[in-house]
Amino acid sequence: MSRSSYQVRAYSVKHSYDISEFLRSYRLILQRAIDEIWANIRWIEKFNRKGRRRLIPIIPKGNEFKHRHLRSLLMDGWEYSKHYVDSAIKQAYS
Repeated sequence: MSRSSYQVRAYSVKHSYDISEFLRSYRLILQRAIDEIWANIRWIEKFNRKGRRRLIPIIPKGNEFKHRHLRSLLMDGWEYSKHYVDSAIKQAYS
């Protein structure tokens, strides 16, 4: 059996950038993504064997919703790179 190994290196780089505005903006689009996903959940009513009612959430996972509707909604007014919006969408679904 061959075992592959790899090394991950991380470096800290000092900078004088104020990233508090970016972090606040990212947190807001993440919350906006979660709110939009939550607003588009469909609830289906099912009954178990004993006749008890259960509500099953159907979360919108299609590309039409994720990449067209949600991404375009979050990109409106976003002044940073697009991949942060994609990251927020991915994190909202996790």
